[in-house]
Amino acid sequence: MYVRRITACNFRTFGTEAEGKHLNLVLNQGLNVLVGENDAGKSSIVDALRYALSTTSNDYLRIEDLDFHVSDNVRADELTIEVEFGGLSKDQKAALLDWLTLERDKEPYLVIHLRARRRIDVTESRNLQPIVRTHSGVGGNGPEIGAAARELIRATYLKPLRDAVSELRPKKGSRLSQVLRAQKAMKDQGVNKFDPKNPDAPPNTLVEVMAQAQHRISGLKVIKDVRDDLNTNYLTKLSFEDAPLQSDIQMASEPSLVQLLEKMELTLGPPSSVGDLEACERGLGYNNVLFMAAELLLLGSGMELALLLIEEPEAHLHPQLQARVLEMLSTRAANDGIQIILSTHSPNIAASAPVENIVLVCKGKTFPLRKNETKLDDSDYKYLSRFLDVTKANLFFARGVLIVEGPAEELLLPALAEACGRSFTANGISVVNVGSVGLFRYARIFQSLAGADAPIPVACVTDRDIVPNGVTYIQGRLDKEKAGVPLPKRRKTHSNRKEEDFTPAEAANHVQARVDRAAGGNTKVFVSDKWTLEYDLLTSGCRDAMYTGIQLADAENSDGILKAAVRDKTVTEAKRFLDEQDIFAVPDEEIAIDAYELLADGLSKAISAQYAAELLRDGHCGKGDELFGKLPPYLANAFNHLMPHLEPL
Repeated sequence: MYVRRITACNFRTFGTEAEGKHLNLVLNQGLNVLVGENDAGKSSIVDALRYALSTTSNDYLRIEDLDFHVSDNVRADELTIEVEFGGLSKDQKAALLDWLTLERDKEPYLVIHLRARRRIDVTESRNLQPIVRTHSGVGGNGPEIGAAARELIRATYLKPLRDAVSELRPKKGSRLSQVLRAQKAMKDQGVNKFDPKNPDAPPNTLVEVMAQAQHRISGLKVIKDVRDDLNTNYLTKLSFEDAPLQSDIQMASEPSLVQLLEKMELTLGPPSSVGDLEACERGLGYNNVLFMAAELLLLGSGMELALLLIEEPEAHLHPQLQARVLEMLSTRAANDGIQIILSTHSPNIAASAPVENIVLVCKGKTFPLRKNETKLDDSDYKYLSRFLDVTKANLFFARGVLIVEGPAEELLLPALAEACGRSFTANGISVVNVGSVGLFRYARIFQSLAGADAPIPVACVTDRDIVPNGVTYIQGRLDKEKAGVPLPKRRKTHSNRKEEDFTPAEAANHVQARVDRAAGGNTKVFVSDKWTLEYDLLTSGCRDAMYTGIQLADAENSDGILKAAVRDKTVTEAKRFLDEQDIFAVPDEEIAIDAYELLADGLSKAISAQYAAELLRDGHCGKGDELFGKLPPYLANAFNHLMPHLEPL
């Protein structure tokens, strides 16, 4: 049995079905990873399940005013949560028969329907208790769910910022006692056949071990001496003759299995550097892992719902341990029939999870990334499983995503945006460098087959791949004597076509093909206006920063060090050169050709971009809207798409 679907109306982040703002999420039978920024709705999904199903730890749950959705400053008066179960076993169907929904040509299934009304009269101290019914009558009008049935559908919940050490300590109703009692081997451990007349007989159960220990403790001389002293010298003198007072010292009046298990504590052994007999307190992270392992041991041990809800499993865990935890959870979900729903802010966990198990939660809407729900095809899923690493997985938590094809763009574009007064950091924009072959695969992540694309603007910035006129080759090599734009080394042959090789219509079709390959919904493709990012910057109002950055990269010594004196001299000489070119009205294209030859000869684009980025941040080409007006148009359009609220009037 697993949760197949959850819906909610007027619950916290989620609004009404009529407005299309309700929650309607189909879940995977195994692992479900909820990702998204803060206040997107991840915790609301987890809490909706908790309210409807209750939890194995018997958390005190009460619906409050803040749980009712607010729209246009008006708070809803009623909320509903509905949980649909599928995959019931024969025994589960029998146990839940009175509450099942039966439809022709369908397997019987269970739907739990919670409805709650908000208190309207201010004199009322609390909201009306929610009514939990089944769906065998349409709209949750079936019979109220019984206590026995509720015990079968409780969820196991691990809250964020949990105190794993406290949870594993001995106490009444401890989680460890529940884990141990759920094991089949514990079934007969409560039997007590201890015979005080034959105290040395080997005990067969835990309770008999306890009874034998109690008998032996009571018989110790030190215990008997204290008891006799108490009885003879104190209680006898305080007693009435017809009602003598006598005491006995023992561990418990009657040992029971529950009492015994509640006295047990689950701890981690010391690290290898510490002796086995030495006490050693382990850190919060490893105790958190121990707690999760214990909960997984409890799940799937009976007929009950094997559903584990975890908020922020990354709490107290370093990145490598986060990956191990996700791997373990995935394995248990796949092999043990356990359904796991976890919410996370960790790119490490998002990168470790299979893409098809991820559910993006954004602005109160859910977007499952499983197959047949996105525009990703099988080859895309395979590609992303190999190359979607931690640095790229931050796209799942962004308010906007800029996808680029190289380190130069990754370094330059955030600097440009910041200098233009459009900071990516301040606006929650993530830059994802996917290399020259991955752009179109990543671009389709947020595109839904059903057309309900995630409301996250995605800008894909790519090169035009049409070489400006003037490039001449002799036996595959650049003829520099014929003056033209040099090609970077190792550039693929299919990218060597020059502008003169295209008619205007063919060039437009070439660019449109690059756009069509990735664009869709809120994902747009921005193709360079002339050739590459560096070339376009060299022929725009950002020329001085890009040209000087290239000269600074060229001035580095062989160890990659640029001394301050050399830097200052290089900047001064670059400014003098550019000023002279402006005096003689030398076209920017010629200056770009001169600078680009260094890149073509192997000078690092990334190092050049790093220096150019520093200059841009320092206002080398201006600041704010002044600089924004100097950008190549395709970059300005990309920034406007990512941050429409900052678009100049």
